[in-house]
Amino acid sequence: MNTTVIVANPSKDSFSKSIMEQVLNTLKEKDKSYEIIDLYNDDFNPIMSEEDVKLYTKGETKDELVKKYQNILKETNQLVCIFPIWWNSCPAILKGFFDRVFLKEFAFTEKNKRPVGLLTNITSGLVITTSETDTDYMIKELGNPIEATFVKGILNMAGATNVKWINENLADNNEESKNKFLHSIASYV
Repeated sequence: MNTTVIVANPSKDSFSKSIMEQVLNTLKEKDKSYEIIDLYNDDFNPIMSEEDVKLYTKGETKDELVKKYQNILKETNQLVCIFPIWWNSCPAILKGFFDRVFLKEFAFTEKNKRPVGLLTNITSGLVITTSETDTDYMIKELGNPIEATFVKGILNMAGATNVKWINENLADNNEESKNKFLHSIASYV
């Protein structure tokens, strides 16, 4: 199984990076092959230009990094996304990744005016987030924005299946709680 780990956090000493290290260690222990897409480290440009928009409708891009990411995703069976929740969503760089990489006729097509996912090779997904907002509050009071927009609205719509979301609330969190969360990740990967 080929696993792709996408990380979207600019801070090199963030908890997201600790999560990434735990995921990578688990993949190594399980002898799974993997690719890392670290959007900040790759200097990914999330902004769609006018030319990008014109090419988007054709399912095309001239950006070599976007093509590289698409080639990685074509070979991906398990997708792991790691990011902090900012304003009840993913960081802009990650949203831009999906805008620019999940192109029509690559990630989806249309049938009867509805999207049909094409990335059906992704049969397992894990979205690992951190937040300052309580998880139950996000689910009950805010309508579960990560599940609704990120899991269902992006990954499932693109054809990915069996996607699970887990979140670590960092507000008033201690090292013991963080370590417990890190160790729990192995059971999901």
